[in-house]
Amino acid sequence: KKTQTELEAAAFRRLVQHLRERTDVQNIDLMNLAGFCRNCLSKWYRAAAEERGMTLSDPAVRELIYGMPYEAWKTKHQKGEGIPIYKAYHLDDMNDVELAPWKRFGCDGAFVNLADPFITTSIIIEIAPGQKTNMVRHMFESWCFVVKGSGETLIEQPGHSPQTVRWGKRSLFGPPLNTSYQHTNTGSEPARILMVTNAPLTMNLYHNEKFVFENPFVFEDRFAGEQGFFNEGITKLGGRVVRTNFIPDTLEFKLIQWKDRGFGAKSFHMSMSGHTMATHLSEFEVGTYKLAHRHGPSAHVILLAGTGYSLLWKEGMEPVRVDWKENSLFCPPEWTFHQHFNTGPEPARYLALRRGGSPEHPLRIGMTGGAGAPDQIEYPEEPRWIYEMYEEELRKNGVRIRQPRQEYKNERNTIVRPKTPSA
Repeated sequence: KKTQTELEAAAFRRLVQHLRERTDVQNIDLMNLAGFCRNCLSKWYRAAAEERGMTLSDPAVRELIYGMPYEAWKTKHQKGEGIPIYKAYHLDDMNDVELAPWKRFGCDGAFVNLADPFITTSIIIEIAPGQKTNMVRHMFESWCFVVKGSGETLIEQPGHSPQTVRWGKRSLFGPPLNTSYQHTNTGSEPARILMVTNAPLTMNLYHNEKFVFENPFVFEDRFAGEQGFFNEGITKLGGRVVRTNFIPDTLEFKLIQWKDRGFGAKSFHMSMSGHTMATHLSEFEVGTYKLAHRHGPSAHVILLAGTGYSLLWKEGMEPVRVDWKENSLFCPPEWTFHQHFNTGPEPARYLALRRGGSPEHPLRIGMTGGAGAPDQIEYPEEPRWIYEMYEEELRKNGVRIRQPRQEYKNERNTIVRPKTPSA
């Protein structure tokens, strides 16, 4: 027994030393791949001490794991603007992303670079109760999706009266280009906001921070201080397209049927704030899955409700499975097939924030087609294991399948069932 304990202690010390040496591996990477991180080790160490009657402070235990004070480790191993930079294509839960103080915004934040972040990328910020961010402005477009909390955003345009957007959990809005804005947390819990921006494209095009963050130009054709600009309401533009500048709750926004994307699918595309960046909402019913499809880069998929999984694969490669739930976030790589499966007892809904393709301000950027190659696989052409695998997953959850079984033709048997359970 003593020998076993000594061996386990030695293995733990080696693990801690390995993590100290591999500072290139972020905690979020560990969480996504293995379900634990350095901070988890700290908590487990502290819990073990408490079980034995020992009281250790959180900073002291973190220093044992990190090999230095936690704040010093973050300062030393974080680049850019002094906040964490996470690189992945999947976050299990946006609430679990660790943040750090960000001078530019005056609150905690982190960069989240998902797949192919050369056109758009994402930022997560968190505002403490009763606190507000700095007033900021920039020459790149941004979506603001409220992960949790409630508050308001003051938006100012020179020569016009300021506007206030009052938001809550799952709200969506976009400050018009180069307006000044400031977020305030009016609630009793921390407010966390996901921002999806085309900052990479803008910064790489001009490579001048002063031009991007201190530019006085006023885009009055986008926003001229109109009263009620951010009021709730929509203008129908035809088909599955509407114009609106504020959605109080993306889960409650009414969608219409979209058979072209699969059995039981619904959607709506929104034109918002004069952005060239695009956004759409999509939902699929219980016991159904969507058609496999592919497109250009930088589509940030935010799960609003439901549980399930998605398969992602490039032509000729084994699919990777990504399991998701409410507040998961992922981004399919460029020209990568992806297919979404609802395995839960309620409809699954997601919000997609994308690089371009706004209904009113189309902008073709990044790959949108594959030189004649198909961008969607119809149900009769998919390999039959996809339906069988989905049926097995529903059976585990006690959910009845509603998806009709197909009569297969031109079956794409080159797509191999994944051997690994999930990403």
